[in-house]
Amino acid sequence: MKIAVASTDGKIIDLHFGDADQFLIFKIKNGEGIFQEIRKKTEIPLNNHQERWVASIDLITDCKAVLCNKIGNEPTVELRKLGIKPIQLDCDVKDAVKECSEHLLG
Repeated sequence: MKIAVASTDGKIIDLHFGDADQFLIFKIKNGEGIFQEIRKKTEIPLNNHQERWVASIDLITDCKAVLCNKIGNEPTVELRKLGIKPIQLDCDVKDAVKECSEHLLG
């Protein structure tokens, strides 16, 4: 199982879902989050708010959860339709990934 994290520096969850230009992808294995990759949005300018969050969803369709600082109602609904759990947090990435992995597997 994979989870996505919206973070600028890999240390703090500090990005709004739609505004995130990258997501850190962690694979959850044996209750631990193992960093896999960074997925970046395309350099193509996105003209409106909906285009930005749709582009974010497109990057993480294989994940079971996304950890972000904030997320709006529309992207929350769309993520849930895809079976992706949006989780709003404002904390350390390492602690959040560990807590999330225990919760999702438990």
